[in-house]
Amino acid sequence: MRDLERKLTTEQLAEYASLFELFKKILAQKRGDQHKIYSLHEPHVQCMSKGKEHKKYEFGSKVSIARTRNSGVIVAALNIEKNVYDAHTLKPTLAQYQKLHNKVPRKAIVDLGYQGVRQVGATQIVQPRTPLIKQNAYQKQKRKEDLQRRAAIEPTIGHLKQNYRLGRNFYKGIVGDQINVMLAAAAYNFKRVINQVLKGDLTFLFDFLNRLFTFPVHPISLN
Repeated sequence: MRDLERKLTTEQLAEYASLFELFKKILAQKRGDQHKIYSLHEPHVQCMSKGKEHKKYEFGSKVSIARTRNSGVIVAALNIEKNVYDAHTLKPTLAQYQKLHNKVPRKAIVDLGYQGVRQVGATQIVQPRTPLIKQNAYQKQKRKEDLQRRAAIEPTIGHLKQNYRLGRNFYKGIVGDQINVMLAAAAYNFKRVINQVLKGDLTFLFDFLNRLFTFPVHPISLN
């Protein structure tokens, strides 16, 4: 860097000022610094602690995925620019769901990583915690079933990473991250619809179309 600054002209230094500033930040950063640069061509890449023995850290950007409780259709997929606390991703994710489907979900089922949030707008946030004494057996059973269904999103995320290119993004910049997430979610939903149609189950297809369009789509019989 010092050699370049000595030999380049004033015009060249002004032209590459932003790039030199990035280089200087990389050379000056220490191991324990915050907001470190991990990639030259993607400076916005974040280091996220996973807390798992086989993979302690991941490098990239955070993604929030929402799927339906029973059908498994992805109804919201959002790229989060910063490495924020999981509970802070609920509001933008639910806002995207409302924008796409023109309605507000009654409840959202999450894991322990979303501690601290019980309600977002009109949406109730269901988290694993000790049942209240005033809850009856039916309420406890329904809560248990909801939490069991929440675990189904884990293989969905795994499929998105392994089979739909969410694990590694080849698009440039933050906008490229957002595009990659939306394309992966759309491909996942499309594959589910095609599989159900090939099996002869058109009920899933019409249910999926009703979630996409505001007007109702009903099955018809053809002769």
